[in-house]
Amino acid sequence: MFGDNADIWVGRQYGPYSITELLGRGTVAHVYRAQLRDGSEVALKVLTPFAEARGEIRGLFEQEYELMARIEHPNVLKVMQAGVIAGTHYIEIEPIDGETVWDHVQSQKAIDLGDAISIIQQMCSALDHVHEHRIVHRDVKPSNIMLDEKQSRAVLFDFGLAHDLDGPGPPEGRVFGSPMFLAPEQALGNSVDGRTDLYSLGVTLYRLVVGAAPFYGERNELLHAHVKLPPPHPRDAGVADDLAQIVVRAMSKDPEDRFQSGADFAAALATIEMPVPSTRKRGLLRRIAGRS
Repeated sequence: MFGDNADIWVGRQYGPYSITELLGRGTVAHVYRAQLRDGSEVALKVLTPFAEARGEIRGLFEQEYELMARIEHPNVLKVMQAGVIAGTHYIEIEPIDGETVWDHVQSQKAIDLGDAISIIQQMCSALDHVHEHRIVHRDVKPSNIMLDEKQSRAVLFDFGLAHDLDGPGPPEGRVFGSPMFLAPEQALGNSVDGRTDLYSLGVTLYRLVVGAAPFYGERNELLHAHVKLPPPHPRDAGVADDLAQIVVRAMSKDPEDRFQSGADFAAALATIEMPVPSTRKRGLLRRIAGRS
């Protein structure tokens, strides 16, 4: 997540915020570390000029804050306030020191089984809370899960594509989400619910325990695969049969065949027999795993 500090905001005053570091860079928004006048530290998600110039993106950004402000859960990124400074939209969020699950697996290539299960169980709890508030995240994936080094937890963030089930319906036939991780109903542009997020979490678990995504290809190839093709069975990659069956169920094409809640998904994972941990294992993920 950490990027080059060469940025127009770094070292400048942005309203009451003194921006000290660029933490993450995206097409729609950048994330910064900033200090308030009282010395306390926060993080800021600030729209890029590209995004600020587009009304639809500004609307989604404002909705992101409104939806996240409903949620208070230790495994969901906390938002404090939002507004516009110098013609630019921002959201003030809790600062987290760590890296995303995606960055971790990309750099280390593999992840301990106990760590993987702990992270997914924490996301199950987070998603149940999100779904209780009638929100579907629609973009659950390893790059939207942060590993918090200080508090030894996994944190779900980036609600930029989240859908309010009590709000207006999404445009018919439009696909929201990241093609590598999205559910069949998303690929078809159909209606979504909490089980949509659990499918994406199942794909995330697949990536963690198999070491590769179930499907690769261009956007349309990925959409077709999620709708029509069975994923390569995890046991063929050496995953134990009991865990492999959980992954396959989470990725069922029909939402009725999936886990119906995060609690059900987490309970199934709790039945997996863990290997004896190596005394040589250290670091953030071992501490997270110890929480489960």
